[in-house]
Amino acid sequence: MVARDTEVLKREAEVVIYAFFEAGKNKELTAILGFHSPPEVFTKFDESPPYTRQNSEEAFIYEQAAFASISDYQYKVDDLRIDLIGGAAVATFYLSYKGVFVNDYSFDGRTVGSKSRVTMVLARFDGQWRIAHAHFSPFPAMGKGSDSALTD
Repeated sequence: MVARDTEVLKREAEVVIYAFFEAGKNKELTAILGFHSPPEVFTKFDESPPYTRQNSEEAFIYEQAAFASISDYQYKVDDLRIDLIGGAAVATFYLSYKGVFVNDYSFDGRTVGSKSRVTMVLARFDGQWRIAHAHFSPFPAMGKGSDSALTD
């Protein structure tokens, strides 16, 4: 593969990663499923319960709930690395986010934030990159609930 083609494919994968988080930030919740690969090949491990392997439907439900419950969502992707391996793109990065978790039942809100280590494996379906696997794990120095996720 020509170096220029490699860089174009990496850039396309990067755009999908950012677009996924932008969809959540902008509350485009129904669009989130469109970032997943076909259900028969999608898997996810998350830093939030349930800690079991999620299929596409489960991940979509939890992702919608998470983005819907957080107001003023801000995120930052750091140290993004994308490697092309065969027909897949393997992306690793640090994700910092913060926002206000709103409990609609009690009209209560609290600041939340986290810094996570993320791996996403993307594959091409119908000529478009889609997330085939995602793995989020909390950064050891900073557990969930910290309100300084975007300050370092």
